[in-house]
Amino acid sequence: MEFSLRNWIGLFLLGSINNLPYVIVTSAAKTIADSFDKRNDVGVVFGANVALSVIVKAINGLFLLKVPYWIRYVVNALLMVIGLIGVAFAFDFWFAIVCIVVVGSSAAFGENVALGYLRLFPSKSVNAWSSGTGMAGILGSAIYIIFGCSIGESNKTSQLKTLTKYAFLLTLPAVLVYLIAYFIIIKAPKPDDTTHKSQPSIQKPLDEEEKPLLQDTDIETSGTVPVESVCQRLRRCWGLVWWLSINLCAVYLFEYVAQGCAAKVRPKTEYNKGCPELFAALSFCYQAGVFVSRSSVQMFQIKRVEILSLLQLINMVLWIFDVHYKFIPVYLLPALMIYVGLLGGASYVNIFYLLLHEDKYPEEDREFCINITSLFITGGIVLGTVLETILFNTILESD
Repeated sequence: MEFSLRNWIGLFLLGSINNLPYVIVTSAAKTIADSFDKRNDVGVVFGANVALSVIVKAINGLFLLKVPYWIRYVVNALLMVIGLIGVAFAFDFWFAIVCIVVVGSSAAFGENVALGYLRLFPSKSVNAWSSGTGMAGILGSAIYIIFGCSIGESNKTSQLKTLTKYAFLLTLPAVLVYLIAYFIIIKAPKPDDTTHKSQPSIQKPLDEEEKPLLQDTDIETSGTVPVESVCQRLRRCWGLVWWLSINLCAVYLFEYVAQGCAAKVRPKTEYNKGCPELFAALSFCYQAGVFVSRSSVQMFQIKRVEILSLLQLINMVLWIFDVHYKFIPVYLLPALMIYVGLLGGASYVNIFYLLLHEDKYPEEDREFCINITSLFITGGIVLGTVLETILFNTILESD
């Protein structure tokens, strides 16, 4: 299938809006915690955003591959609406956390559905989706900055709650655009036009393209060849994706700790004031870096993704030390946070490009391999938020 600008725009919009509520939560994490007098629980907000991600991704990968894409997209849109309204009108911290769980579940489910959907398109179409998710970061953090500036300098919890309320309500109309992108803008290729490369490939029957991943291990095909069990398939596919999965987990772990540290790298008096507010400004810088690197795969590809993981580890250590010693001048923090975003975004887009492009991943297993790998995004975020919460409530509590 030839490159389609129409589909590129549609996939870009899907990525932008799928991740927008999630990113607003990330940008608002400090404000949400502060508005309920929970300054040291920023990591809890981050953690809630991914609390059920593994579960919803596993449900999609194991049980829903035969469910039409349109149904899964509609369900995801409903989850977005419920989460956004819930966070906007949260009456206490833990109710807000429950609603954030819904927001994060929507982003995770939508991501898994979209990455599987991308197998119907040329492999470089992942750039449209990933660039859209990067734009979601720009939009989400910009929305929060705009509302923060409109409220002005304040540490009053009532005004911080007002900021949260309207930032989330403003995002609701975007859900309609999400549905328009899928149902109207995107024109999925026909079944005989889904190859990833120019060389011919054998097209599977439609009833096999989205076969469930759980099989009855006692059934045999053609009377002689046993059907591969889900455990056997998982073990075989894990052998293909383990290195990419571990690197994706690591880079997310390191970047989420670094990003969380932005809430405490300066004295408390420097936050919740100015326009833009410091944490919101650093979140915007992070998202700008993510957007640039997630849009880069059509220009160049990186196969040695472990280099990105190592560089992000160095970043994390630097930010942790700065929380305690505060030795980095405030004017250097934006550039360093952009760098964090660049590494994280580059790892994401290149890993999924490799999964969609390289011949080592069989066509019949490609979506399963993608589902396995994407679970490690959640693993990295969970580990990162746990580590951050432990640090903030122990050795970095007084910083």
